[in-house]
Amino acid sequence: MADLEQFAKAPQTGEGHYFRNNIIAPEIIKFLKDESNYRQFFTPKKMNGALSKTFRVEKEEGIAVQIVGNSEVPREEDVRRLFTVHLHRNATGYKIDDDDKKINRDDPTYESRKMQAAMRRMLKKENKDIMDVFFAAAQTVTNIASGDKFDVDAINDAIMKIIQNAKTSNGHMMLEPDVILMPYTFFVELQQDPKFQFVPEIYQRILLNANFDGSQNRGILYGDTGQVVAGLKIIVANELDDTAIIIDSTKDAFWLLEDTEPTITQYRDDEHISDITDIRHDEQPVCLWPECVGAIKKL
Repeated sequence: MADLEQFAKAPQTGEGHYFRNNIIAPEIIKFLKDESNYRQFFTPKKMNGALSKTFRVEKEEGIAVQIVGNSEVPREEDVRRLFTVHLHRNATGYKIDDDDKKINRDDPTYESRKMQAAMRRMLKKENKDIMDVFFAAAQTVTNIASGDKFDVDAINDAIMKIIQNAKTSNGHMMLEPDVILMPYTFFVELQQDPKFQFVPEIYQRILLNANFDGSQNRGILYGDTGQVVAGLKIIVANELDDTAIIIDSTKDAFWLLEDTEPTITQYRDDEHISDITDIRHDEQPVCLWPECVGAIKKL
């Protein structure tokens, strides 16, 4: 993230003035895309300066029918659904006073690391918003007892419920669920199920290449595991708590609405002899087709 070095230096101004310098920061979007495990399931949509906007979605429903002779041909109109999106204004920032600069003057990466930490905070907020959408959208929920293991049978039951719900509630909508998000605890339990064709070599390679957290200590397993269960790609998502989420990622069911790109505002606070950097990103993930989402909940 060397390109961010330029954003880690707040502009100097004269005494008693607050000079605001807004910068569009595409580097932060690149960071979010590179580091996020969930953006791959969301189609990006630009709001072009609007904090709220109404969209129209057309559903293709129904099925052709056989007619007799010259009887009238049935004609169906696509069902149009309007929904309004209000962007969330996510923000974070940091302050570096002159004493901090003196103490860390021998560390050329100090200010850059402050920026990187702020970007990780933005990523955590985006991940939370996405998980909230998954939770709210799930139309089918399969419950398992707290004392039972998370296993292949529970996953298969959930898949059948999701497919059946889509057929009955949305005019024969055909689903092919292809991804399951689960917490690390569920993944460990799943490995103990003899029906799960666990590939230990893949697991060992992931552990060796595990992501590092902010303190540079080896982090817990997170992200794509390289494993498949019941035809679903397994992604470990530690934002989940006693819940697994199953989705069909092929139906364009999820949008990520964004207002252009993150904005960085930097200014000098002479009263407190500090340089301040604020980061703002207006965005909101939404689910267009809740039929494409299901959950497995351990009670």
